[in-house]
Amino acid sequence: MFGDFIMSVFDQLLPEVILNAVEDQGYLPTGYLFPLNSYENRVYEIGIEGAPPIIGKFYRPGRWGEGALLDEHRFIKALVEAEFPVVAPLELKKTSQQEKTLGFVENYYFALFPRFRGAHKAELMQDDRKWMGRHLARLHNVGASFKAKHRLPLNPQTYGEASLSFILSQPHIPDDLKKSIDHLLNDALDLVEPFFNDSLVAFTTHGDCHWGNVLWNHDGPHFLDFDDMVIAPPVQDIWMLFSGTPDEVKEQKNAFLEGYSVFRDFDEKTFILSEPLRTLRLMRMASWIGERYEEEAFKRAFPYYRDRRYWEEFLLSIKEQIGLLQELY
Repeated sequence: MFGDFIMSVFDQLLPEVILNAVEDQGYLPTGYLFPLNSYENRVYEIGIEGAPPIIGKFYRPGRWGEGALLDEHRFIKALVEAEFPVVAPLELKKTSQQEKTLGFVENYYFALFPRFRGAHKAELMQDDRKWMGRHLARLHNVGASFKAKHRLPLNPQTYGEASLSFILSQPHIPDDLKKSIDHLLNDALDLVEPFFNDSLVAFTTHGDCHWGNVLWNHDGPHFLDFDDMVIAPPVQDIWMLFSGTPDEVKEQKNAFLEGYSVFRDFDEKTFILSEPLRTLRLMRMASWIGERYEEEAFKRAFPYYRDRRYWEEFLLSIKEQIGLLQELY
């Protein structure tokens, strides 16, 4: 169960460290500690004597600073105050933070959450998409007035150029592919750049809004994992929600926008940003994997990352994106 504890930046996050941190907050752990799916951070279901289990989230050291993590917690708090369905961190009894939801133990910031009972939906109906639209409009109403001073803006520099720089620094990529990567990614960024101009409306968004970060119960969708919260155009929270044939995507968008428009207007012209955003996400993902590839969890999840095969497929994806981007002009 604890095979992933001893590795890389999480090598000090031993079971006793986690349980002691929870006990220090006034809980009485049973000793039950079950790891939940998370590559970026470490998340556990923790048994509590005489009470339901709680969830402990231990953030990856060095990724976000204290200010960025507190931005996340403050945004979630603002959503709760707006009666938005989100799983919010619990208030801690011992913390040096004014927000009282962010703790620190050893080298790790952490937060505790109530366990939420919900499930992913295997099949989405059009009414579900309308429901999702209504909720995201409400989230964006809060985000539009929320100031996240320590969060990244999503643009070709932060998600594109920074990713390219890291990728090109990797010694395992064959020289001929590295030259192609350099050439094609720069071409892709040249095509993406004009879409991110001064007239683009951007504000605090969830940042990684796909169906895997949404759990459902009888009250509807509930949003999880604001770890990638970012300053971006609102379409960043929308473009990943559609898939299928062009006709299917059109129907899905229509249902979603019918719900969204109940609480907020959406500029449908900004759907043109979908392919630029997808291109930046592909680049960001390739860099993200590499930055953490010494960890066993990443080696298991992406076994071909250091093989020629991975980078050939990555180049094919970028070539496809270049074709799609060119069609937008």
